[in-house]
Amino acid sequence: MNFIKPWALSLGLTLASTSASYAQSAAERLPDLGDVTASRFSAQQEFDLGRSWLKTFRAQVKTVDDPFLQDYFESLLYKLAAESELKDRRLETVIVNNPQINAFAVPGGVIGVNSGLFLYSDNEAEFAGVLAHEIAHLSQRHFTRSLDKAKESTLPTLAGLLAGIALAATTGSDAGIAAIAATQAAAQQKQLRFSREHEQEADRVGMETLSKANIDPTGIPNMFENMNAQRRYAGYEPLEFLLTHPLTDSRISDSRNRARSYPRKVYVDNLNFQLAKRRAQLLHSRNPEDLLVSWQDKTDSDVARLYGIAITQIALNKWTEAENTLAPLLKADPHRVAYVLAQAEIETGREDYPAALQRLKNELLLSPHNHPLTMALANTLEKAGFVGEADAVLTEHSQRHSTDPGVWYELAEIRGLAKNILGVHLARAEYFIQVAQFKRARMQLHYAYSLSDGKTIEQARIKQRLRDIDDIENLIKNL
Repeated sequence: MNFIKPWALSLGLTLASTSASYAQSAAERLPDLGDVTASRFSAQQEFDLGRSWLKTFRAQVKTVDDPFLQDYFESLLYKLAAESELKDRRLETVIVNNPQINAFAVPGGVIGVNSGLFLYSDNEAEFAGVLAHEIAHLSQRHFTRSLDKAKESTLPTLAGLLAGIALAATTGSDAGIAAIAATQAAAQQKQLRFSREHEQEADRVGMETLSKANIDPTGIPNMFENMNAQRRYAGYEPLEFLLTHPLTDSRISDSRNRARSYPRKVYVDNLNFQLAKRRAQLLHSRNPEDLLVSWQDKTDSDVARLYGIAITQIALNKWTEAENTLAPLLKADPHRVAYVLAQAEIETGREDYPAALQRLKNELLLSPHNHPLTMALANTLEKAGFVGEADAVLTEHSQRHSTDPGVWYELAEIRGLAKNILGVHLARAEYFIQVAQFKRARMQLHYAYSLSDGKTIEQARIKQRLRDIDDIENLIKNL
């Protein structure tokens, strides 16, 4: 294959701009921000806008290529969405490979986080608090309502704001902040106050979502405090309305008071979050050997720490040591996906493909269509030389993950090994569509069309996909 591997993408509206200085008890009602449904942008228009915008930036930001982290993030997000006020729950998730704290929500159900959010969250409640806050921005349609509120807002203003956010996420520099500032400078002071009210509303609605999902509502104020500590450690104080996270002391205090209004109960942390955090720590470790030593120096029986040791040993190709470390965890919890994946990776590393394949297939019987297990199975089948079977597995999986560039990329690779040339071009086309490289997508579809001579149904599908590309391009041009 000679095309670029995907850095699947994203960026966006961050965890939230600013916070108002208000002293309001948890029981008090928030200001009336208007009818959520009364907007000049329909929900479908927001969906089309967000998904089209997402395609244009997928190749600009490096993302985390870890099916386990992706699956954990998506599962938690849908759990929260099910208890939220969000009407349209067609969500798209992305994890940006960046060690800084950040999260964003874009109209149309696009929600993403930096991998750094795993690093700075102490438990799932804090991580979930950020997601619940972002879901609230979507459920209350804050983005569109902000445009409706500002009489001077136009589509170019919208495009400018999104471009600034994208630049900030891409470079991590002040250039993106400057672009956002230039766009917001056109808004009146009344609009800025309205944004603070949105943040206030998102805190309240997000906390209610956490409670309904049986997750500790104090996760929100606790995470705010983590963010505040991180900001102080960085040693600078940007203007409040340019902050990408709501970190004022008054906001932390208000959210803490609001959390106290919920009934006290004992919440148990989700082990899968702690396992995901260890994966993120390994991802951002500059020296895995040093990370391994630091974890091995501790003597506690924390299973997440032991898991961290095991996956670091795997990363260093220390197969026997990794298996010995993982053994007690797998024995105590044989069907936990993270452990099954780790053991299968050890077996694959040793080229014991029959054992790895049997393990993954058995687990998929218990968890059909599981994303990390399916991707691991396809990868192991490929390494074992069963490229035809790998093609079949990933082809079926691609229908359930049709907007994931990484799935299409891997499928194109496998089809190339399987000599499925028509399939290679079709998979490449889908990958290029998802990263907004439409010229290349058309080229691949034309190649596929020439190879599908006599296959009327396939040719009809290719023609329709070419028309789809035209529609997507036109929508993007109108951003």
